[in-house]
Amino acid sequence: DRYRGVVVLIRVFEGTVRVGTRIRIFSTGKEFEVTELGYFTPKVATTEALSAGEVGFLVAGIKNVSDTQVGDTITEADRPVSKPCPGFKKIKPMVYCGFYPLDPSNYEDLRDALEKLRLNDSAFVFEPESSAALGFGFRCGFLGLLHMEIVKERVEREFGLEIITTAPTVVYRVTDERGNVHHIDSPTKMPQRYLRIEEPYVRATIFTPPEYVGNILNLCQEKRGTQVKFQYVSADRVMIVYDIPLAEILWDFYDKLKSYSRGYASLDYEFLGYRESDLVKLDILLNKEPVDALSLIVHRDAAYYRGREVVQRLREVIPRQLFEVAIQAAIGSKVIARETVKPLRK
Repeated sequence: DRYRGVVVLIRVFEGTVRVGTRIRIFSTGKEFEVTELGYFTPKVATTEALSAGEVGFLVAGIKNVSDTQVGDTITEADRPVSKPCPGFKKIKPMVYCGFYPLDPSNYEDLRDALEKLRLNDSAFVFEPESSAALGFGFRCGFLGLLHMEIVKERVEREFGLEIITTAPTVVYRVTDERGNVHHIDSPTKMPQRYLRIEEPYVRATIFTPPEYVGNILNLCQEKRGTQVKFQYVSADRVMIVYDIPLAEILWDFYDKLKSYSRGYASLDYEFLGYRESDLVKLDILLNKEPVDALSLIVHRDAAYYRGREVVQRLREVIPRQLFEVAIQAAIGSKVIARETVKPLRK
């Protein structure tokens, strides 16, 4: 609420919470004073106290949604409990991408829009970043692709802003030569030298009619998947379980799955953990100048095909100039793919 701050929906497990009680948020340790309590009946009805077993809302002048994570434990500040209620886990973004205003003068408007969206969405995070090609923008974190699409759509529809989004990427775990572990959410942050790089894996569960099994198995193999389970759950339904890198799920996996199965297959996945992979940074250069916004982190075996695909697409969209434009994909100093935009005739 713009005036009262964050309105927290709660269930009281033990004791009684009253207006004026000093409370503590267990995960952050921050303390606040309760200013309002009530129920939804479904209309709002205020009360002076909520006791064990009751469900209601609490207002305590909390200004940031990030201070109240869903599932967190609230306890009395003067007599805190020793351990939180079970089941709470902090929400961590799994997918990142850049949001840049199409008009650079709308930078502050975009910041205000993202701030307002974050008030209602504790899983959404963002921080300022800059790009030599796109100017000033924000690095945004989401739970998944659908979450990213919803936020993008809300920015454009509710706030009337036109934005450019960079390719979505996952959070990689890089161990440097000193043994320090870094979490990399952007290709531009990837160090030149490192001992090990790990990427997040998910366990993907696919249900499909039997006639599409062959194509789907080939798709999972193309995406570096490892088969875990294959089972006929009925005469006309097959369950396929694969461990697949999350980055491969982001790169057109869902579209291809629907195409190969004519829309009949369904996909669900859950995060497994990090596994070491042979990954490299793929740079895109225009006239030998790297464009940071187009950089990608890809598996070494797929680098040539991914680089070829990107430079071919860029050749189609970059307008012809009075001079030749060279488009290159490179790993370090080695160019692996090239296209050229021919100059206009004089």
